[in-house]
Parts: sequence; C-alpha cells; structure tokens
Amino acid sequence: MYLPALLLGLFAWPLTAAASTGSSLPDTPALERIVWMKADAKAINPATAYLVERLPAIQHEYLSVNALRSWQMIERGEHACRPLTVRTAQRELQAYFADTHLAPPAELIVRRDKLALVPRNAAGEVDLGLLINKGALRGAYARGRSYGEAIDRLLASQGQNKQLVDYSMAGYGSRLQDMLARDRADYLIESNGALAQMSARNIDVKPFVDLPIQGASEPLVLGIACPRTAWGLAAVKAIDQVLGTPAGAAHMRKTSADWFSGAALERLKPQIEQFYLRRSKPHYSD
Repeated sequence: MYLPALLLGLFAWPLTAAASTGSSLPDTPALERIVWMKADAKAINPATAYLVERLPAIQHEYLSVNALRSWQMIERGEHACRPLTVRTAQRELQAYFADTHLAPPAELIVRRDKLALVPRNAAGEVDLGLLINKGALRGAYARGRSYGEAIDRLLASQGQNKQLVDYSMAGYGSRLQDMLARDRADYLIESNGALAQMSARNIDVKPFVDLPIQGASEPLVLGIACPRTAWGLAAVKAIDQVLGTPAGAAHMRKTSADWFSGAALERLKPQIEQFYLRRSKPHYSD
C-alpha cells in the first residue's frame, strides 16, 4: 500500500540527519542525566517508563512543564527531552527525534448548538480557514502545541483575531477543555480523543461533537524530542536503540492501541503497519 511521502521522509530522516551532522559535532558527550518534560511529572507515561527501565545507567528526572516552555528549553539546548510530541519539519530544525507512535490527526470539538455555523465540505470536514476568518464563533487552541503541518501553517498565518485565542496550558489540554465546558469558547482545535478525555474528567460531553478538519486527514508522527546539540543526538541515539527492537515497537504500539476509532484504524491500517515495522529497527547509525 502507498505510504504518504511525509511519513516516508520522516522515517528516512534520522539516518541522513545523523550522517550529515555527525562530522561537525564534537565527540559524543557523556549521557549521565535526562530531564523528562511532561505536562504532569507525576503522571505515568508508558513510553518514558519503558525507557527509564532499560536505561538504568542514566539518571532520570521529571519536570512538569507546558509545551511552550518545553520547546524554549529545547531551543536553549538544555539536557531535557519531551516525549509524545508531534514531529514536524519546523521542529526538526530545533530538535532530534526518536519516533515512538503514530497518532490520529487533530480534530475540531464544537458545541452542538453552533454546528450550523461551522463551514464543512461534502465529506463533512471542517473548512478551518473559513471558520476562523468568518469570526462567527469563538475558537481556542493551546499555544506551543503542534496539530500537524497543515493546521500549524494556518494558525501561524493568523494575525490579530479576537475570536481565536491561544492559551498557554499548564497541563495537557485540560484547562482548554474547561473553556469549552464553561461556554468560554464555541470550538477547540484538539487532539483526537478529546471527548473521551473530557468524559473521563466527568464533563458532560453530550453538548459537543468532534469533526474532522479538511486537509488534516493523515496520521501524526509522535516522538521524543531532544535538543539539536551533541548531547541531544547522544540522548536520541540511546533512546532509539531501546525502541528499535521488535519488543520496543510492540510496546509503543500497545500503548497507543486505543487512540484510533474503528473507522480510523481501518482507514489508516497500512500506515500504522509500516510505521511500527520501521520502528522495530534502529533509525540511527553510528
């Protein structure tokens, strides 16, 4: 089956990146400590836990930090890495990545009583650009998070728009979801599965509906991002060696098994199979 060029490019990138940058980087530094940046340092992240168990010689610390600050720390070259972060071409300029998961594309969560005001195409997908530009509804999204290349470009092109607010969230979107529940927003640009997260937090989700976004139908590649420095490359290589086994790939796949709806799983099955087959082998070479 055909695998989108974006995913093929992402799979191939680590090998070429390591080769092209290796000659200009200093000797591999000692990898003594990794600070894991998470929305909630106390929450268990299965991907991080798997790595910590298999890298016992490294000191592991955890830091609660939002997406915006995480990327500021990565840009500064701090000895810190962020798991479960969307991999994009722009972010590859700032970080090395070890791919971990394939995730469903972002979606729109909208109030049912506002559904008639949401422009959609014949397939039922939201025309996000038109929705934002019309300004008829109040929208919100999380500053510093990526929703995939197409949506990120659209959001970056927005000027002053009082009807579209970007919030810097302390946690993984919970406060953003509260904005919708408290009628402070009519729609959210959100990660797939947001309604299930809201329901798990005892929020009544009957007043809301999730919709696909036009131009954002391909799965997202998630990975662990470390600074684009000699230390960051050493960290990613160590992480990649742990993940690049059949057992590592199987564990990553298991931890994301409930991310896809039945329909999405059927539609994206070829990409999912290819991704985890590729993940079962190391991406980086010395």
